[in-house]
Amino acid sequence: MSNPLDMVAVRLADEGVPLRAIARATNTPSEQLRSKLHAALLEGLLLDLPREDWPPGFPRDQRALQLTRMVIENREAVQLAMQQLFGLTATEATLLMSLLSNQNVSKERIDMADNCFKVHIFNIRSRLEAHDIAIDTLWGYGYQLSPIGRHRLMDMVMARIREPVA
Repeated sequence: MSNPLDMVAVRLADEGVPLRAIARATNTPSEQLRSKLHAALLEGLLLDLPREDWPPGFPRDQRALQLTRMVIENREAVQLAMQQLFGLTATEATLLMSLLSNQNVSKERIDMADNCFKVHIFNIRSRLEAHDIAIDTLWGYGYQLSPIGRHRLMDMVMARIREPVA
């Protein structure tokens, strides 16, 4: 998974974007993408394979797609916005970006000692608490943002990035 487009495909699959939409976005044939995502699943980069296509009448979360695009295009701006909004360190902002970009984050995915990871999550939780944003523990696996908190965080970060620089 060293190809940047493959990593984008994994992130989009993690976000719940269907296989055909990912194939169109990455300009990759569906069969080839399906095998790459299956390999990512076996490597532990994905929890589940994506659906084939959007269900009829399914409202696509434009905020999630827009934020994913922002993270890919200008990761530094998203990280800086998180640091400024919540007073996070660079490492904590990177972890929060992972939580925001993925439905859930496993401990194995983060290249950090377990105790260090837990301390950073504790610090992030304490900073987000004032904004009613919760990080839920997935016992034996990792962490995830609460659905309501995730949307609130997306809105706050996107608003901060759009603010004109003074």
